[in-house]
Amino acid sequence: MKWPKKVAFWLINCALFNSFRIYQKLNPTSKMRYKEFLLQVAKDWATDKVETDTDAARPGTSTQTPRVPHEDPPGRLSGDMQKHVLEKTVGSERGKRKYPARRCHVCAAHKQRSETRYICKFCLVPLHKGKCFQRYHTLKHY
Repeated sequence: MKWPKKVAFWLINCALFNSFRIYQKLNPTSKMRYKEFLLQVAKDWATDKVETDTDAARPGTSTQTPRVPHEDPPGRLSGDMQKHVLEKTVGSERGKRKYPARRCHVCAAHKQRSETRYICKFCLVPLHKGKCFQRYHTLKHY
């Protein structure tokens, strides 16, 4: 067997063992052994059946704010300002900042480097309160 293949298998085995250790930490009452865990992973990979828990967010934690879309949403100029609401951004749990901020979309379009802690809930675009929020939702070329 060539050495790159050996290294690749070793790395995969390390990743599987680390995932087994995480599984043990998250499920302290489970008595599953490493060999059984490997068998279960192999079965899941072979059947393309992956059990995901979409509501796996732990209680008391908030989900991270989604990324900015590449294109402006079609409803940004609809005139119905009731659905456009500013809310504070939420960073990841392991984030470095206590108060996460993102670059304002309107300021970035004018090549100004300015960060804001608010994001439009409907458009998912970071905007400053007041002028930037109003310009983005009322002007075609903000």
